[in-house]
Amino acid sequence: MNQKKYVLIVLPFCFLFMASLAPAGVQGEGRSAAHLSPSVSQGKSQVSDPSKQLESLIVDVNGERRRADPASGIEVVVGDLLTIVDAYLVDKSQTVKTVDLIGFRSRVSKNSNDDRGRVIDTGRNLSSNRSLDKHGRKYRIEASGPEGLNGTVVLTMHDPQLLSFDLEINGERQKFSSGDILKLNAADSVRVVDVRTNVRGNEDVKYLFSDSKYSKELRFLRGTRVFARIPIEWRAK
Repeated sequence: MNQKKYVLIVLPFCFLFMASLAPAGVQGEGRSAAHLSPSVSQGKSQVSDPSKQLESLIVDVNGERRRADPASGIEVVVGDLLTIVDAYLVDKSQTVKTVDLIGFRSRVSKNSNDDRGRVIDTGRNLSSNRSLDKHGRKYRIEASGPEGLNGTVVLTMHDPQLLSFDLEINGERQKFSSGDILKLNAADSVRVVDVRTNVRGNEDVKYLFSDSKYSKELRFLRGTRVFARIPIEWRAK
C-alpha cells in the first residue's frame, strides 16, 4: 500500500491543529461492472471468429497494474490516473490494432484512436456526454481491428468517499465517521492521525480545517475537489 503525506492548512483558530504524516487505510474496490453489448458500440460489428475476440486488457491505475476483461470491467474512483497498457485477444499470436476509450479528451494531438500508453486523468479528461449513461459514470473501452470490434470493456467511475478518520484530541485518540460533528473547545490540541477512504492508497487525498464567516469545518479533498465536510461545533468552556 502506498503511503501518502497529508497536506494540512491551518486557518487562524484559537486552538492548535497539528498535522500528521500517518499512513491512511484503504477500502478495496468493487469487482464487477456491467457488460456492454457489442450492438451498441458505435455501430461496429463484432468479429465472429472466437479466436479474435478480446480476452483481456492490462491497465495501470495510480501505478498499480491490473487485468480486466469484458465480463468484469474496470472500476476506478474519480481522479484516478488510468493508463491502458495493452490488449490481448483469445489467440495471443494476433494483435489488437486500436484500443479506444470513448470519451477520452486528450490534451495533446491524437494521431490515432489508439489510447494505449496515454495517462488519463479520470477526474478531468473524460467527457460525460460520451459516457454510456450520459452522467459520466460508465464509459466503454473498445478494442478493434480491421475486421471490426474485437470486444468492449466497461469503465465504471465511483465518487471519492470518506469512510472514517481518527483524531488525537488532547492526547486521546478518537474515531469518527463521515456523518459526525466535531465538538471542540477553543483550547483543544487536535491532530489528524488516520484517514480511510475508498481511494486506493489515498492517492492525492488531503485535508484542511476551514474557518469562514459562515462555517467551521474539516474538509477532505482529492486534488482540488472537496468530497467530504465535517462540521465543527464550538463548546462553551
